Amino acid sequence: MRLIGAEVLKLVRRRGLMAWTFILTVGSVLVTEIILVVLHAVNPDHHGPAGGGNNLENTMFLVSGLGTVAAILIGATAGTQDVSNGVFRDLVVTGRKRSTLFNVRVPGALAVFMPILALGLGLSIACSFLLAGNLPGPSGSAVAKYIEYSFAITAVNVIIAVGLAAFASSRVVVGVLIAWNAIVSHLLLQISSLGSARKFIDVAAAEHFLPPGNGDTRIAMSSLAAALILVGWAIVFSRAGNWWTSRQDA
Repeated sequence: MRLIGAEVLKLVRRRGLMAWTFILTVGSVLVTEIILVVLHAVNPDHHGPAGGGNNLENTMFLVSGLGTVAAILIGATAGTQDVSNGVFRDLVVTGRKRSTLFNVRVPGALAVFMPILALGLGLSIACSFLLAGNLPGPSGSAVAKYIEYSFAITAVNVIIAVGLAAFASSRVVVGVLIAWNAIVSHLLLQISSLGSARKFIDVAAAEHFLPPGNGDTRIAMSSLAAALILVGWAIVFSRAGNWWTSRQDA
């Protein structure tokens, strides 16, 4: 637990990283809600209330999309900071196993990121009810589904980023994973000739947890299959990162 606490402390002390994490999650929702409130106050005939089910859908996709970027940033930083700061050799010399040094990175990164994501999601949900006005509010099942999707897509990206960062610099990891989540995965999901193989894409598995009717490329699968696919991605990248960390030069 002390090693995990140390990982958390190292991430929290990176003020730039934490600032961008808050901006991408909490800040994006806050700015969006302020704009919607101002537009409604200035011209209520053309702009409805800032809350309601439809606005919740929009802000949830916003915080999930930008939250994924923040998750990648934190995961990539957690996976490379010991080497980039020149302390990996010192930690190895103390007698700690390299696998142990790697294994504390994921829980440390998740412990930092998940509360911030929860704050952004909570703000979005609260605004959808408090600012609904005459609009119908979101159903409890829809809110639960959005939360499931947001945590699924961001958590798996934190873990993948930590594992991939054992092989490459943080900049490479960030660029590759943002391109994968924003472009490549969605292009692959549009190729119908791939058939049921598309469900093994992590983005497709995460989109399964969206409310019915949401997601532009939903692939039919069970909730158990979606969960197992995401766990599989996490295990593969964690094992690969652990394997490489255990063999790299200090």
